[in-house]
This record gives sequence, C-alpha cells and structure tokens, in this order.
Amino acid sequence: MALNIWSADIHHLFDQFTELVDGHIHHKKSEQQLTIPPHIGKGSMTRTWIRPGMEIVVTDLTFEQNMKLHIQEACPLFELSYCLNGEIYCEWNGKESHTNRLTGNVLYLENELVYEEKKAGVHQQMVEIRCSPQELFSYAGDIAEKHSMETWLQRYKGNIDAYADTPAMHKCVYDMIHCNYNGTMKRLYMESKAMEFIALFGEMDGHVTRGTSHFISREDISKLHKAREFVILHFEHPLSIQALARKVGLNEFKLKKGFPHLFGMTIFEMVRKQRMEKALWYLEVEQLNIGETAFSIGYSNASNFTTTFRKYYGCNPSEYIKKIRNPDTFTNKF
Repeated sequence: MALNIWSADIHHLFDQFTELVDGHIHHKKSEQQLTIPPHIGKGSMTRTWIRPGMEIVVTDLTFEQNMKLHIQEACPLFELSYCLNGEIYCEWNGKESHTNRLTGNVLYLENELVYEEKKAGVHQQMVEIRCSPQELFSYAGDIAEKHSMETWLQRYKGNIDAYADTPAMHKCVYDMIHCNYNGTMKRLYMESKAMEFIALFGEMDGHVTRGTSHFISREDISKLHKAREFVILHFEHPLSIQALARKVGLNEFKLKKGFPHLFGMTIFEMVRKQRMEKALWYLEVEQLNIGETAFSIGYSNASNFTTTFRKYYGCNPSEYIKKIRNPDTFTNKF
C-alpha cells in the first residue's frame, strides 16, 4: 500500500495517515488512538498531544502488506525515535537508512521528501518524540544555552542518523510504552518522560547541560516554591509543565531541573503523592466509596485510581477499607 502525505505541520503526519487508511480514531482529551482496518493490518497508533509543536506517537502495528509512505516534510521537524521491534527503510535526498529492532534514530528535516517503507508481517513497535525546533529551544535555560542547542541541532540537519542508546534511554522508552495513566496525568507523565529522553540523548551525544546548582538564583528558588505550592493546592487538576512554568514566571528548563533538585521528586511524583495521601483521607475520614474518592482526587476512571493506589500502598483501596473497619487486622503499613 502506498500513501502520499504532505506534512506542513508536525501534527499533520498522524492526522493524514489516519484519514488515508480510513482508520477508527478514539479521542481521550489530549490523546488520539488510531486503530487500523483489518485489511490494512492490526494494532494501533497512539498520539499524545503535549501542545502545539510537540507530540509523542507510540506505534504498535503489524501491516498486512508493505506500507510505503511518500512524506513531504514541508516544516522543520526534530524527531527522536526508538524502535523496539520492526524493520523500516527510509530514503531521502540520495541517502538511505535502515532501522531494525532496538535502534534509535535522530532526524532534523525541513523541505525534504522522504520515502519510508515498513515490511508486512513484522510487528512494528516504536516511540517517536516529534517537535518543532522552536519548541525544542523553549527548553533552553538562557540565550547562551539556546545558541548551543542551535549549533548542536545543525549537526543533524538533513539527516536521519542512528544513535547508540543507553540502559537509561531504553528504560525511558519502556516507561512510555507501558504508561497506564490517562487524561491529564498521562500527558504530564509522557511530557516528563519525553524531556528526560531528550536530555539523556543530549548527554549521550555530548551536549551536556550545565548542572542545576550553577544556574538557579534566589529568585528562581522562590518561584520553584510557588510552583510547589500550586501543585499541592491544585493536584486534582494539574497543569502541564509549560502552563505551570508560565504561571510562576519561570523557564521550563529551570522548572523541570530545579523542582526535583529542591524537593526530591518530580512534578508528576508530587502530584501522585498528593493524590494518594488525600485518597486515604477520603476513604478513612470522609468514608467515601472508591468511585467517589477517585473522582474527588482527579481520576475520571476508578480502575486507574485502584491501579495507582495498589502500586503506591501495596494493596487495593477495597482492602484498605476492610482494614480500617477491622482495627484488629490493621497493620502499620499506612
């Protein structure tokens, strides 16, 4: 099967592919899941929309016939991808690349026609972090850091290059593939993991960012404390990293690096901590049921709340309720 795609925006590729294969699309707030028709193959592609200019696409597909894509990348695109399984052939501007199992690629393309082929009958499983260069530069700590990033990025312009991964990068990809969160929590988690992956790639590639202690000022520390206060007060409906940075008047890079440096946990981990601690209050003191508790702390799905609760406390909410109603069996676990 051959498809022609004109990508004038980094988000167009997913949208046009969905339309051309006439697949079923399921929307969940910032997430779209595409299920392809049986005559084309089986499996799905899931896009997490972080914000305009940045998305994460997780592919888990097996095609019935070779999938051939002619993609006109008409916009500047920076992409980091990691193939856990599959075979992909790319050709562009007289160059070519072959992607196989456990291979990572970095590309920076603009106004390039790319031919991409994925083999039939081969399980394709990969993660793609796609963003515009300007969106990538927004993570720079200052002007000097932005110039450094621009120089670094120019090394990849017009190319699709393989890179050597690390155990930390592999784990980061695994975490994104197996993310069990939904809604706002999933977007926040996936964004944090994408930023972590970009940072790991930059470190592996020799583009090392200055240590946190060298660029956090007293004013920055004050803003980080404001960010923490906001997270604690609004954990039921957490903001994206970009929105939180804007709220407290802090650069995204400093927020992402400075928050765990000062408070010992990421923004996502603090949101989860606040939710789980408040859950105990609702279950024990307010005596809400599991569904009411889940809704009260920001979960739209009680099963997702139960899964997180079990991972955090080691038992299901229903088991906890039984323990608090039978003091003789209550343990010191909580």
